[in-house]
Amino acid sequence: MIALAVTKIHAINTTMNAALDYIMNPMKTDDGFLVDGFHCTPEVAAEQYELTRRNFHKAGGKLGFHLIQSFAPGEIDYDTAHRIGMELADKLFGGRFQYVCATHIDRGHIHNHIISNSVSFVDGKKFYDQRKTVYQIRDISDKLCRENGLSVIEHPMEHGLSYHEYVQRREGQSWKQFLRENIDRYILQARSWEEFLELMRKAHYEVKEGKYISFRAEGEERFIRSKSLGSDYTEEQIRNRISGARRIDLTQNKGLSLIIDIENAFNDIQGNKAGLEHWAVTQNLKKAAATYNFLMEHGLNTQEELDAKISAVSKSRDDSRSRIKEIEARLKVISEDIQNIDNYRKTKPIADKLKTAVFKDKFRRENEGDLIIHDAAKRYIHERFPNGKLPLIKDLRAEEKALKAEKNKLYGSYYQSKDELSELRTAEKNLAAILGRNVTEKDKTVQRKKNGELE
Repeated sequence: MIALAVTKIHAINTTMNAALDYIMNPMKTDDGFLVDGFHCTPEVAAEQYELTRRNFHKAGGKLGFHLIQSFAPGEIDYDTAHRIGMELADKLFGGRFQYVCATHIDRGHIHNHIISNSVSFVDGKKFYDQRKTVYQIRDISDKLCRENGLSVIEHPMEHGLSYHEYVQRREGQSWKQFLRENIDRYILQARSWEEFLELMRKAHYEVKEGKYISFRAEGEERFIRSKSLGSDYTEEQIRNRISGARRIDLTQNKGLSLIIDIENAFNDIQGNKAGLEHWAVTQNLKKAAATYNFLMEHGLNTQEELDAKISAVSKSRDDSRSRIKEIEARLKVISEDIQNIDNYRKTKPIADKLKTAVFKDKFRRENEGDLIIHDAAKRYIHERFPNGKLPLIKDLRAEEKALKAEKNKLYGSYYQSKDELSELRTAEKNLAAILGRNVTEKDKTVQRKKNGELE
């Protein structure tokens, strides 16, 4: 297995909120499950970063840094990628800088986004992004890949090539090759030229129509004319392939897969229809056998047992998810408690001096930032702890550590249940197809309500 992690870093100067909102997009991070923060709460990280910078009188300049770590398609699972991203940030920032790590799974390759503060919450020193930082990040990333049994490129640079380009060249891939593969993929799926272009746009390609059709991948500077990819990729030939050589994708999914609806799948297909139908019938026999074996291995001998199993696994998944959300809510409160108690204690001597200062207005102007932070922390503490008894920060950190450990363990349970439920649903649909049942979505919803699966 080859997991060639590509890394890059750039400064954030003006758009911290927008950058954090982008990397934490629930549609990209499995509904926020693949987002974690260090010494900050991801949802309010921008404000917490700013407080740190103001605390050390370093509000100007760079706001933070955005690091991206990409893995080769299909060669690493979500949890491992997210864990490696967190470990990379821990080693790079040495426990001194706040950061948010988000793992994106919405595209063909899994990749991590890490956004850090520019100022250390420990000593107020700035993180300087120098040329050697790129090599340091790469070295850490490669080491983590090796520790996790993944392969790395030992000599990642050639004259005139970026690291990303070198990875693609070594793997026999390039932006042009990726473009060919995507064009081939969407020609098979599209029923018209317009639908083909829409599928390309959904795959994050910018399309430019004119004398020659051109595509630009996300992150690339230049458009690529399709005709430069070869004779099969001119606009005329692509149109011909869509209208006259449409065929289904015969690639098999891993694990239990759905029975093919032969009648609908091959409706209006041109070419060797009889051969394709024979292939589909053969595949369906294999899928039926795999479904039968799956049900027997799990001791599911009746429809009632299958329904009960689906309900139980669904409940397990939902219970894990609910507990994770509870933990995340508590971690957010703990983080805010620590931040405000720490701010209050650090700025209290300055607030006390104001009481005895001879020139109060001058003192207030000179210490305006600290006094604002002190007043905000004081208001928070009075509302949060009306009895005036504050918890010890060491106790809060101990609870935070325990909750994070529980959360990480629950992630495993959640994804295991999610995968198991997906297989059970596939088996359920296959069984209905094998027995000739026509199970509508309404029927399924009614049944799930009876099982208590839906609220």
